[in-house]
Amino acid sequence: MSTATPAPVGWFEIAGSDQATTEAFYGRLFNWTFTDGPVGPAYRMADAGEGIPGAVTTSQAGMPTNYAMFSVMVPSVEAACRQAEELGGKVLAGPEVLPDGLTFANLADPDGSVVGVFTPPAE
Repeated sequence: MSTATPAPVGWFEIAGSDQATTEAFYGRLFNWTFTDGPVGPAYRMADAGEGIPGAVTTSQAGMPTNYAMFSVMVPSVEAACRQAEELGGKVLAGPEVLPDGLTFANLADPDGSVVGVFTPPAE
């Protein structure tokens, strides 16, 4: 049995072919409000209250047309990508480092389900 600390879910992302429609649906369904994210209006941050933070966007290259995924905080995105491939998964996008220092990648498990991994910027 491993004594390592489990990696926490720390983010969600919902993408659709029409970002405005996706945002309107989830905003009205869950009473969420949205603001532009670190890359501008193409990535809108959801105010989901006390839950985990997340965003709404349009579908990204290498990803399914429409998806809802959660992202897990890991110590090293690069190591998580290597391990995912060793376990039969695929790296769909990334690793990529954003201007604020956050590193992320999107993975598919062996059955094709999509999950994100990220490492926050160094403090």
